[in-house]
Amino acid sequence: MILSPSLFNSDLYQIKETLENLQTLGIRQLHIDVMDNHYVPNLGFNASFVKNLKAHTDFILDCHLMVEKPELAIVDFIDAKADIITFHYEATAHHSYIINKIKNSNINIKVGIAINPCTPVENLKLLLPQVDQVLVMTVNPGQKNESFLPFTLPKIEQLKSIKQIGNYHYDIQVDGNISDQNISSCVTAGANSIVSGGFIFNNNPLESNIERLKAAIK
Repeated sequence: MILSPSLFNSDLYQIKETLENLQTLGIRQLHIDVMDNHYVPNLGFNASFVKNLKAHTDFILDCHLMVEKPELAIVDFIDAKADIITFHYEATAHHSYIINKIKNSNINIKVGIAINPCTPVENLKLLLPQVDQVLVMTVNPGQKNESFLPFTLPKIEQLKSIKQIGNYHYDIQVDGNISDQNISSCVTAGANSIVSGGFIFNNNPLESNIERLKAAIK
């Protein structure tokens, strides 16, 4: 099980202390939200931020590109040495080009593809053998204060079934208002990679919040 805190919800003024605390708590992967204020109505991190993190930390950097025309952005994240680059199915018509560009970068970057809550899993049929990660959005991306959408759970189950039948090797990731109230349902459905931002970094100390997520999984 991979727990990937989303830094977009953290206090960047205290980022060094935050990263040290996460490492102490056994976190090995970070979720980096990249937003362009076009595909989603927000601005997020960029490739320079990823490059700096890579130079100073040992975390696996999982970069979630919520941008229009991701085919124009991926070279910057390859150069920044991102460990995982995930792009949105809905944001481009050039899915195979992006996958091949990342796979042929010669620095062992994993490639992920994300789908919004209302995008059918069937749309990914030809792409699933080629990717390392499928991200199921459990809220509409870039929208504030959205509640977890339970109707996304059957999509996770469907991806798990396809994975087993096809003997594929992708991780199934969920992202969107994941808390101790719904994480168990996601894991039961088949998710093995969990992104959580607001729950981890808001209100209680992050140590307590991470323990609550872990306890809910158990």
